Amino acid sequence: MLKTTTPLLLLAAALAACSTIPAGPSVLVLPGSDKDFQHFRDDDLACRQIVQAQLVSVKNELSSREEGQQRYDIDYIQCMYGKGHRVPVPGGLSYDTRQDWHPPPPPQLPPPPPAEPVAEPAK
Repeated sequence: MLKTTTPLLLLAAALAACSTIPAGPSVLVLPGSDKDFQHFRDDDLACRQIVQAQLVSVKNELSSREEGQQRYDIDYIQCMYGKGHRVPVPGGLSYDTRQDWHPPPPPQLPPPPPAEPVAEPAK
């Protein structure tokens, strides 16, 4: 029995190492605010099928398992976001809303010089 299973295990391991299409997403997506869990599961299944079909068509262009996973995750996130679900957002996309604080001018500061009048063009 060991003699027959060893080649099969080696073949399975070799095929798994060459595969660039992942089995599923590696990101957490949560149901949208107005979505129930069954709707979420249906959308998840549909997006997984769509992404699998997309990756099968470009399988030869993927150079590594990591590239395949990254492509899968991006396509999956886009699909789930399009269906109204909450998806991860990288921390680098947050905006800095702080404003620099400048102290007020000193109390006895003289006013700025008057502006020079602008000459009107001749008619």
